[in-house]
Amino acid sequence: MATQVIIVDDDPIVGALTFELIKDAGFSCLLISDSLKAIDAIKKEKPQLVVLDILMPGLDGITLLHKLKTDPETEKIHAIVVSGKSFETEKLRARQYGAEDFIEKPYDVDAFPAKVAAILKTEGQEPKKVARPPSGPAPVPRTELKVTVWGCRSTSSAMSPMVTRYGKHTACVSVELPKHLLVFDAGSGISLLGNELMKTNKFKELWIFLSHFHADHIEGLAGFPCAREASYFLNIGGAREPDKPLEQLVAEAFEPGFGGDAPPCKIELYELMEQTYEILPGVRLTSFYANHPGTTLGYSLAAEDRKISYVPDSELYGEFGTALQDYDEKLGGLVRDSDLLFHDARYTEEDYKTNRNNGHSSFIAAVDFAGRNNVKELVLIHHDDRYADDVLDKIAQAADARVAEKGYKLKVVMGREGLRLTI
Repeated sequence: MATQVIIVDDDPIVGALTFELIKDAGFSCLLISDSLKAIDAIKKEKPQLVVLDILMPGLDGITLLHKLKTDPETEKIHAIVVSGKSFETEKLRARQYGAEDFIEKPYDVDAFPAKVAAILKTEGQEPKKVARPPSGPAPVPRTELKVTVWGCRSTSSAMSPMVTRYGKHTACVSVELPKHLLVFDAGSGISLLGNELMKTNKFKELWIFLSHFHADHIEGLAGFPCAREASYFLNIGGAREPDKPLEQLVAEAFEPGFGGDAPPCKIELYELMEQTYEILPGVRLTSFYANHPGTTLGYSLAAEDRKISYVPDSELYGEFGTALQDYDEKLGGLVRDSDLLFHDARYTEEDYKTNRNNGHSSFIAAVDFAGRNNVKELVLIHHDDRYADDVLDKIAQAADARVAEKGYKLKVVMGREGLRLTI
C-alpha cells in the first residue's frame, strides 16, 4: 500500500505515538526522525499528508514546510504542524507557509486521528490556502539578515606586504538579527566591529561564538572595545579543551589586555558540544566538530526561516578522501541547503597538495562541497596570509569558472574585510 502519511518528528516518544495513532486509524504511514532525509522521502513516497514537528536538528519544521510548499513536485501535498512551540507567531507562520492545521503538543489522542482523517478525505482537491481575515494584522514582512565580514585572514609571519583589498584582519563575522547581534569568532577583526558598536550604541548585548582557541580566532578579545565598558553584556559560547574548561580558555584570551583581571563588562559563558541549542526564541544554533587540529567547532544558524553556516577552519577531503573518511558527508548533512556558507578555502590547489592534513581546505574543495550540498551562496574565507591581492583575484576567477564547469547552482563570493551581505 502506498504511504498516505509521513511523520517528520525527532522526538522518539511523540513521533511513535503519532505513528501508532495514524496507523490504528487505518492509514499507512512512515516515521522519519531525521529532517534532512525528509524531503527525499516525501518526493519518493508522494504521501497525501505530511505531519511536521518544528524544533528538529537539521531542518526545522517551518523551513521544511516552506520548502515543500514552494516546490512544484510537493506543493499539493497536505501538511499539518504538530509542535510544543505554540507561540502565536509560530501558528501564524505555519499557516502563512501552507499548513492546514497547527496542533499543539501534547495533543488530544482521541481527537487527533479524526483531524488527520478529515484532511485525508480532501485528497484530490487543491490544498486550501488559509486567507488572513481582513480585520487581522498585516502579514509580517520577511526580515533581512545583515551579515558582515570583519576579518577573514589566517595568521602567518610571512604575511604579504601587498595585501590590501581583502584586508589583513583575522576571523570575525557578525549576523544582525532584528533584535540581536551574533558574532562568530573573535580574531583581530572583532576590533573593527567593536569600534562600530561603540559609535552606534545599537547593541549592548552580544552573542559571541568561538570556533576554537587558536590565536587567529580569539586574539581580538584582549583589545575588544566593548569588553572595557561595564554597560556591555557578552554571551560567549565555545568548546572546552580536554585539559581546560571554557572559563580558563576565555580568561587566558582576555589576559593580555587586562593583566589577569576580569573585564568590566558582564560575561556569561556557555560550554558547547555537538548539539542543537535554541539560544533565543526562534533562533537555533547547531554546533558541530570540525576537521581541524584541537577541539574546533563549526556552526549552523537557523533564524528567520534562513540558514547560515560558518566553518572557518575545516579540511575537506574532496578527491583525496577514502572510504573510511566520512567528514565531507557528515558536514554536508549539517550545512546542506544553507542560504549562506562561510567555509575555509585557505589554499590554491597546488599549495594544498603540500599542506594536506593541516586542517585547511583548497578553494576548489570548498566550491565542490558547496555545489554538491545545494548551498545558495558560498563565501570563501581564511585566506592564506602569503597570498597577495592578485593571487586572491585569480582564486575568485577560478572559483567562478569551476561553478560554470560543474553546472552548480551556486554563487561564490571572495571573503574580504568589510564585506556586507543581506539574505
